[in-house]
Amino acid sequence: MSFPFHIFLRAAAGCSLSLCASCLPMFGAHQMLAGSHLADGLLSSSPLELVWRGEIRSFPSAGLETPRGFAVSPADSYSLLMEARPGVGGEWACYHDRKSYYWAFVSGKSGDEAALYAVRRGVAVDGVTGEVEDTLPAGAAPGTE
Repeated sequence: MSFPFHIFLRAAAGCSLSLCASCLPMFGAHQMLAGSHLADGLLSSSPLELVWRGEIRSFPSAGLETPRGFAVSPADSYSLLMEARPGVGGEWACYHDRKSYYWAFVSGKSGDEAALYAVRRGVAVDGVTGEVEDTLPAGAAPGTE
């Protein structure tokens, strides 16, 4: 069951918590917010953590801790990224939340901007299954969209 978006906006306007993440699923609107400007305000309530940032070709093969509850290590997620995006270069960052790693080309982006970009436009690697979800169209170069 989902509500029309205008009803959601009216209900959210009356909410004293300004679009808290726990309110969104009850309106069925959480999927509409992904990739929108409304997601900006939700990033601060998301437990997104930086795993690594630097020149993608110098990613350490060991020494990074696997997040709790994940079966896929940061090194394994890097390998999956390299399969999904062979030949990438430049400054990349990897973040994780409770479910996935998020990889993105982040050259010139600040910490918060890079994190939001990674979630919206990056390559997501499920932390349990290793399934890869790449939001960039095939053949497009990172940083050009």
